[in-house]
Amino acid sequence: MNLNATLLGQMIAFGLFVWFCWKFVWPPLLAAMEERAEKIEQGLKDSEESAKKILNAEEQSKKMLAEAKKEAKKIMDNAKNQSEKIVEESKNKATEEKDRIVGSAQSEIEKEVVNAKKTLEKDFAASVMSAVKKIVAKEVSMSNYQDTVDKSLDDFRK
Repeated sequence: MNLNATLLGQMIAFGLFVWFCWKFVWPPLLAAMEERAEKIEQGLKDSEESAKKILNAEEQSKKMLAEAKKEAKKIMDNAKNQSEKIVEESKNKATEEKDRIVGSAQSEIEKEVVNAKKTLEKDFAASVMSAVKKIVAKEVSMSNYQDTVDKSLDDFRK
């Protein structure tokens, strides 16, 4: 066997193999690699966009949180103001009720004092009348001075 012929045969076989690979195998491999490179590139772009969206979402969430805190503070201030207003109104109503009750009690006391005075006057007048009758009965006859005693008692009652 001739070494040159074997080598030449192997070179021809290798050439055919390279041509076959170049013609039929290489284009699908190259297309697959290009497609994979495009997918990787698109994935990188998408991840960059996602990172930007995440940053924007974080900024928006911070803004929303700040707005929510402001809103909560406003609500708390409004609630505090309303509670203070309610407390003040309750104090005013309680003061008015106290004044009404005190006024009612004072008028009741005044009525009781007037009733007590009238009762005392009647009792005093009856006692004086009784004493005068006893004194007059001993001293003078009742018929002569009855008009004077009645006028005196009438003056006293007025």
